[in-house]
Amino acid sequence: MSNPALTSEAQLRYILQWFGEFSELQREDFLPILAAAHSGKPEQLAATLASMSCDDKPVSLFQCRIKLFNEWFPTWAEEDRDRLVAAVSEIDADFGTKLQDVLTNGVVVNGDADVHQLREDEPALEVPLIEDNEVIEENRAVSQENINVEIAAAS
Repeated sequence: MSNPALTSEAQLRYILQWFGEFSELQREDFLPILAAAHSGKPEQLAATLASMSCDDKPVSLFQCRIKLFNEWFPTWAEEDRDRLVAAVSEIDADFGTKLQDVLTNGVVVNGDADVHQLREDEPALEVPLIEDNEVIEENRAVSQENINVEIAAAS
């Protein structure tokens, strides 16, 4: 359990210090956790945490910090929760933009939404289809050519 002697202010300072130490990949992992916790979606939070578990490996420092975050965040007042979102957005503006997008639109799994949608300002790529017969004809043309090769032996 977390230390009950820590105030929410102290807990907030710890989270912000840890966020500053997170790698880019850890920040990407933290994004859906913070978004789910802030928007009050426990099922999304549980799914995200389940995907992070590594039963056969020792718990990492990052996982310990996330565990503490998950213990502390629900006990904070709304003002403290908003301060955390504002502070991490100030520390990392790109993270803040992504966080606001997730809070507004929900989580996009593996960026799948952008892969299948073509932007209107981009022309569609036309990829010529090659029929099986064309490939066979090209192979036949190469194999039917007689290429004279002269092998000279060095003496």
